[in-house]
Formats: sequence, C-alpha cells, structure tokens
Amino acid sequence: MKRIFVVAITVIALAVGTWIGWPRDGGPAGDPTAEVSPGVGAPGSQDDFDNPVGTPDETTGDAATTEEVDGQPGAGEPAVEVTAEPEFDETAPTEPVEATWDDAVRKAARDAARATITAFASTDKAEDAWWADLKPLLTPQAQPVYKDVDPRLVPVNEVTGEPKVTDETSTLLAEVAVPTDIGRYTVLLTRADGAAPWLAEQIRPPEES
Repeated sequence: MKRIFVVAITVIALAVGTWIGWPRDGGPAGDPTAEVSPGVGAPGSQDDFDNPVGTPDETTGDAATTEEVDGQPGAGEPAVEVTAEPEFDETAPTEPVEATWDDAVRKAARDAARATITAFASTDKAEDAWWADLKPLLTPQAQPVYKDVDPRLVPVNEVTGEPKVTDETSTLLAEVAVPTDIGRYTVLLTRADGAAPWLAEQIRPPEES
C-alpha cells in the first residue's frame, strides 16, 4: 500500500512538472538556443543591408528616401533652384547710326566747341564748379587730362566771335576754330556715330606768332 502511494505521488509530480514547463504558444519555453528571426526594418537587421537608403527596393522598385526636414529636400532628392530668364531690351539699337555732314551737324559741332571754350574760360569759378561744367563736354579719354588743370592758370577769359568748322574730313572728327580774347583756340571734337553728341578731345591754345 505504501509503495502504491509513493508511485502515485511520483506520477502526479511528473505530470505537474511537465504541464508547467510546456510552452503556451506552441514552442519550448525558455529555450536559449531557439532561433529568433530579426523583425523587418529592425535596427541591425538584414533589411538594413539589403535595402539601404537611396537604393531601389526589390519588391516595389522605389528608392528608399528620408523624409523632408525643415523644408530641406530629403536624401536622394536633388535641390533645384529655378531662376528667371534675363530680360533684354529689344528697343536698343543693334548697329551704329551712319554719320554724315550737313548744316545741322556743323551747327552742332560749332555749338559744342563754343560751350567747351566758354566752360574752359570760366576761371572766376571755384575749381570744383569749373570742373563740374567742363567735364560733361569732354570725352572719357580727355577728362583725366584736364581734371587736374588749375583754372587760375588758364589764360583765356571769354569767347569773342563765332566758331567755324575748319576740318570735316572725317564724319566722326571735326576741328572747330573759336575766337577768344587772347586768340583763336582750336577744339578737336569727336562722336561715336551719327546719333551721338560731339565731345571735345583736345583744347588747343592759339599758336604763337
């Protein structure tokens, strides 16, 4: 009777132990050797090496990209800056205007020479004011030549007669004689084309007799 009781207790203990140790989800519980497959997309998983950012995914064919942050394009997205096309002035002349000689051109040359000598002879003005009046009448090449002239050393004081064109060989160059109180000044004028104004290139004092 005692042996039967011991055997029964042993069977019950084995049954309870087996029930406790059996896995609830269909696999052995607590098995440290069980293989666990890494989750898709888990850090360090094989998916990180199979589908790096910017490479096409085998299932969808789409490149994996990062999301846009603070308005900046994500990785793999080109930053394209669109600029407006420059505007061009279609009304600007493409060719120079042909230069010729006629009465209007001669008058313009005489007036330019008179204005140049008048400004040059205004020696009663302050140096800055004297230069401000003369500068616009000179070519860009002549301006550095006359800029440092001291008006107190200019001998002429006024224009005393009508200017006269003395050389019109070139349609872009002219020599104009201007009578003054100390003799006849010669002004060499030039222009860029037929539509450009005459500007003084040289102011030549009277020749000594």
